[in-house]
Amino acid sequence: MVLPALPYRLPLIALSLMASTTTGGAFVVRPILPVVQANGHERSTEAARPTSMSQPPLCAVQAGYERSTERADSFVLPTLQEAFGPELNDYEIIGDKIIQPNAVGMKLRLPSGGDWPAEVFLKTVLATDYVSSRKDWSDLRRTLLYARTELRFYRDVLPEMNKKGFHAAPKVYHAHYDFSEWIPEDEHATEPADEAVDMESLPDPLEKGAWLVLECISADTHMQASPLPMDRAKQCLKASAEFHASAWEDRGLLRKASRELSRAAFNLQMRNPKELAGIEGAWDNFCINFKEDLSANGLWTEQIRNMGKRMKAAAAYVSKECTPSPDDKYVTVIHGDYKAMNVMMGIDAATPTIMIDMASASAGLSMSDVAMHIHHAVDPEDLDGGGEESLVKYYLQTLRDLGCAYPEDIAQRHYKLAVVDYARFFMGRMWKTATPHTMEQKKQNANIANINRSVPSAMRFVKVVDKYLSEIEASITA
Repeated sequence: MVLPALPYRLPLIALSLMASTTTGGAFVVRPILPVVQANGHERSTEAARPTSMSQPPLCAVQAGYERSTERADSFVLPTLQEAFGPELNDYEIIGDKIIQPNAVGMKLRLPSGGDWPAEVFLKTVLATDYVSSRKDWSDLRRTLLYARTELRFYRDVLPEMNKKGFHAAPKVYHAHYDFSEWIPEDEHATEPADEAVDMESLPDPLEKGAWLVLECISADTHMQASPLPMDRAKQCLKASAEFHASAWEDRGLLRKASRELSRAAFNLQMRNPKELAGIEGAWDNFCINFKEDLSANGLWTEQIRNMGKRMKAAAAYVSKECTPSPDDKYVTVIHGDYKAMNVMMGIDAATPTIMIDMASASAGLSMSDVAMHIHHAVDPEDLDGGGEESLVKYYLQTLRDLGCAYPEDIAQRHYKLAVVDYARFFMGRMWKTATPHTMEQKKQNANIANINRSVPSAMRFVKVVDKYLSEIEASITA
């Protein structure tokens, strides 16, 4: 069977769980569950434009990502017709397009009177958008593998979690991808990229891409925000505990997840090796750029200035500890990119929280989600004075109330390892060109981690990472 896949990462998504069957070589989701096309399925790539209702607006750039969406626009009507039938020949774009590093998204209003919803969200990943900007095959391949992971999660893993009571999953109207001759279907996401691949010689780049049509969530019932106050952070951690509990130590499900899915977005196995190789230089740059802030916070010490070297030495050990076998204890399915903007929070207690964007789902330690969420989404003044510890304890108590045994000492060790693992990613990737000025420019971007758009958040994170890394170093040499 050929596996289809979903495209990568945008935070507006759907409610409700989908069910699946297989038909021939295609994975089928029947209405209210629609068809998911498989690799190699014929589809028109001719440019199709909306008719009388409206013309697509010019590219509306958000979060500073600017590129043409002309080719993505050409797929809108063909994709809608594959989802809902040829009778649909019109649409209207609502608001701005969402331009992100790895996808283009747009909210669409559909004509009344047809057998389709009033509004949908279309998310598109086209290889041609990235072959010029992703000069390294490892980076381009990772973007496409995220796409494949998301569908495999919905098809193979989510139904099993649903049986155990987890129902907060998106409804999908249509999904299709074609990465044939680029990435073999049996190639695991964690396999190293083939450095010999010549991207200019890859076949048919104009035909390679992924398309996803989702139901829109109403702003009347759900919200997204970042940073989060403590009560909202607890709401998100409660949702993650329910997610983790539904796959907790389920050996069969975890083996399936390990085979079919990927790793967390910041897992060392998923990152470009150049990040770790260059982490010492990246950290030196950070220290130079933030010397005044580090000094003001008592962090301009030799130990912290050497943190790039220390992190590089500990990285393999930390990653191994955070990447368990599916047969190990305390393992579950994790979200893998659990930032605040990947949670649709109910506006009141009666409305369920919805977790979205499963492109980094994997078997792993639940503390990887907890560590990322806390340091991505919560202000430093709320984390000080025991706030960070209280959030971890709240998550653990919620998980235990759901019947999952997680001894305190082991859970706390896993949390500290996960924080350091997340820090290694930031030091090697996100902070290598960071300055106080770039953080100020990103200050209002809710999709960016607090520690990458707030100097106080970054300084607190450095202090915490130094403390946890020191404990880990001591345990390694003990």
